[in-house]
Amino acid sequence: MTTTFRAALLTASILATPAYAEEAPASEQDTIVVVATRTPGKLADTAAPVSVVTSQTYEDRQSQSPYDALRLMPGVNVGGGPRQQGEMPAIRGFDRRQIIVTVDGARRNTTETLRSPLYVDPSFLRQAEVLKGASSALYGAGGLGGVLAFETISAQSQLEEGKDVGARAFAQYQSGSDAQRYGGQVYGRAGAVDALFAVAFRDSGKIRMGGGDELDPADSNTKTWLAKVGVNLGNFRAEASQKYFTLDDFGPNNPQADNSFVAKQPHTVTAHESVLSLTGGNDSGSWTMKATLYRTSLRWVTDPYLNLTGSDTMTRTTGGSLLSTHQFDLGGISNKLTVGMDAYEERNQNVSNGAADTVNPDGKQTVFGVFAQDEIGLAPWLSLTPAVRWDQFKTSVDTAVSPDQKTDKVTFKGTVAARPVEGLLLWASYGEAYRAPTVSELYQNLSRTSALFNFRPNNALKPESAEEFDIGLGYNASGLFAGNDRLSLRASWFTSNVSDLITSRTVGSFTRTFPFSGTGLVFQYQNVSKARRRGLEAELSYGIGPVDLTVAYSRVRSVDRNTAENLFSPPDKLALTASLTIIDPVKVNWTSQIVWAQDYDTTVIRRRAAYDVHDIFLTITPASLPFRLDLGMTNIFDKRYALYKNSTANPNTFEEGRSARITLTTRF
Repeated sequence: MTTTFRAALLTASILATPAYAEEAPASEQDTIVVVATRTPGKLADTAAPVSVVTSQTYEDRQSQSPYDALRLMPGVNVGGGPRQQGEMPAIRGFDRRQIIVTVDGARRNTTETLRSPLYVDPSFLRQAEVLKGASSALYGAGGLGGVLAFETISAQSQLEEGKDVGARAFAQYQSGSDAQRYGGQVYGRAGAVDALFAVAFRDSGKIRMGGGDELDPADSNTKTWLAKVGVNLGNFRAEASQKYFTLDDFGPNNPQADNSFVAKQPHTVTAHESVLSLTGGNDSGSWTMKATLYRTSLRWVTDPYLNLTGSDTMTRTTGGSLLSTHQFDLGGISNKLTVGMDAYEERNQNVSNGAADTVNPDGKQTVFGVFAQDEIGLAPWLSLTPAVRWDQFKTSVDTAVSPDQKTDKVTFKGTVAARPVEGLLLWASYGEAYRAPTVSELYQNLSRTSALFNFRPNNALKPESAEEFDIGLGYNASGLFAGNDRLSLRASWFTSNVSDLITSRTVGSFTRTFPFSGTGLVFQYQNVSKARRRGLEAELSYGIGPVDLTVAYSRVRSVDRNTAENLFSPPDKLALTASLTIIDPVKVNWTSQIVWAQDYDTTVIRRRAAYDVHDIFLTITPASLPFRLDLGMTNIFDKRYALYKNSTANPNTFEEGRSARITLTTRF
């Protein structure tokens, strides 16, 4: 789409728009979350370590990535450098492969360790929920660290009360990467049918890193759209959505690399997602159900360039789920029983220089699971929630270099929650999780001196599993110190014992030949027989009148229990957020991240210095004018820092330096 058309879209929306009405953010008590039990409930009543980011936060921060606001969450880290293609999430020290990422219930599976698993424009997101801790009893394979669940917008979420049609458009500029971002949405309803169509575009250039150096090349161009249609059928709602994303760039094959990386080529990233869902229940609400079918694909094409060969890597996941929840009393005890099933097939297809890719061989993994969970109200102040799940998985490689791996696993979870006084929630939980090794972890194989690294297969690799104990509390109150104040506190302590942790180990070295030089390392995935993770997270929010303050802290340590080596452990982090509404149309937000030094990792090259980074944002929403204006400055003091890596120790890429942001939004 041309720049002229984008400008016309924005201009037309402004000319046709009445006064911009900013949505009031929901309070902690009113925020509805699903991720903890796969059934909706208020965050304040959720006995689990859950954090939430709403669309309001993404808009206030003028986010250009779905991970931007997640960096402020306790227990959540994002590594991989400043390029969007390299961003990799971690929860409680478990990296991308050990957490589950979903969008509208569809799993975003990928075998990648250097490239981001998720491409979605922040303007498409209604809410992001993070469940921290072992989650396989509810979600199946992969939930050692937790679940990162995104929900996209719909006509229902975007329409203002009393209106049947609406639109929104925005234009944004970010100086740190010379990025221009545009987007628009149209949505409406007619009778029982509602629909939404949204588009977004982004063009970016060199990234100015802290201190003034430039990350070059870092140019990229993205186009994405979302289409969603919903039909209300009495007590039921059917919904269909389609998402498309494409990114073109010229840069290093490793998007986390710095300027010293010599292998630079044109790339195209393409992501598709199709989702069908049906939700509903009976008139009384005692029975509800949800069925979901989905197909997602993530493809990374590298074009040949100079003496470098091309490649084509794709992961396609096809799956579905069915949940049924029944509420009933048994012997005077309330029960909320949820039974369900999940199944998916993850297919990997990889080509390198026109031939099969031995580092990421073609293959598939098929998983089927059933589970049951009962939320039992033993008393008005006491509840018990047990859950059990059985999964079967099969992993095979198309080249038949090794027999298929097939096994099953039973996992449990149990939570006791008490509400001894109004506003106070205490809980203790035990959970189990597991993850089967992927096709590439089992069968990767490369022995070539003209490569940056070499790899060895490990057919004896075992599934990794975890047992985790959590103790937590939540407290919500209003009118505590003044008539209009509000307080919210959530905290949890956890210890996780991991068996057969899958990790990449150095098993040799070789002398590189053209186009590389120096000494290359040989890697193989191996099991660490026993590892332990311990940590704590706390999140405190206080507001009075026009002022809101939030403090979030997290700490995690991970050790090999056999050798006492310090394994991957993100550094201690303190996030501070302050918001002040000066007058009704003007709001100021300040955020600070204070990160301690990571100077204890046994992998010395992965260690990182301490840093602190600060951002400021200003929002103006005139009551009588049809727009919202956002101004911002990130990394105000131009701090030069590198994030602790969650997928590779090299290279040492620094984050974006001081950057101005400006966004103009209109809506009707």
